[in-house]
Amino acid sequence: MSEAARAIRPNRTKVVQDAPSPGPDLAGRALLDGITVDFGPVDHLGRFFLLADAAVRRCGVTLSFGTMPELVAVNKRNSDTWRPLLPIFDQTFCALDGSNSFVLLGRDNAGEVVATQAARLFLWPESTFAQEATSLRLFYDDVDEHRLPNEEVRITARSAWDVTGRVTYSGGVWLRPDYRGRLLTAILPRISRALAFTKWYTDYTTTIMAERIVASGVAARCGYSQVGWDLTLDQTRTGTVRCALLTMTTAEMLSDLSTFLQQFGSEVDGRVDDGAVQQPHAAA
Repeated sequence: MSEAARAIRPNRTKVVQDAPSPGPDLAGRALLDGITVDFGPVDHLGRFFLLADAAVRRCGVTLSFGTMPELVAVNKRNSDTWRPLLPIFDQTFCALDGSNSFVLLGRDNAGEVVATQAARLFLWPESTFAQEATSLRLFYDDVDEHRLPNEEVRITARSAWDVTGRVTYSGGVWLRPDYRGRLLTAILPRISRALAFTKWYTDYTTTIMAERIVASGVAARCGYSQVGWDLTLDQTRTGTVRCALLTMTTAEMLSDLSTFLQQFGSEVDGRVDDGAVQQPHAAA
């Protein structure tokens, strides 16, 4: 068995549920207080979460779990620097709870939200990202009720037909302008991908990224292994935008975390305040 295959096996005999239970309410909990490593390599993921949390703190940000309504409210308050959210993260259009979603909010020393990150779990055993997106089921539980007139998603990215099974959509990312350029764009998506995997034992992680954001280098900093062109959002609630489809397999995600730890681990290790953070715990 390959190292990648060994790495993505559950770390214990927990059953992978077709429809996960909501679990405890994490809203308001600090990042490390809300993480249990259910699946994957405990030491590897535990060290990553510890170092990532410390790195975020060094950027002047403290992460905690939030709610989808909080994410929507932050989006609306910051419409001058953030496009409207995709419906994926809005409870007006989707049934969302702890079984299929989470939100991370980053606050500054004054308690103001300056960063956001979210994730959704989709179960597509007999479907693909391409089918779900072009049908708009990716956005809406009830497409007929909620789709906008002439709303459409067009995809030519070939990877969209490969993404199937247990899929994380990682998105809802925003940084207040004065917090951009602080490595947060590299750290937050990796936290989201790793957390989604260890919660839900996912096969793929994916996101949609606007062309101008990809061109600015953000996709590369986020660590996604595949950037597929293109995906067009046409007359959607986010507007009309040419985008790329970014995807990773679980093996690619864990390999990327190893690279991230090699590049940044020693730097962060020397600055972790052991009294300020606690190691994430493995499930019993």
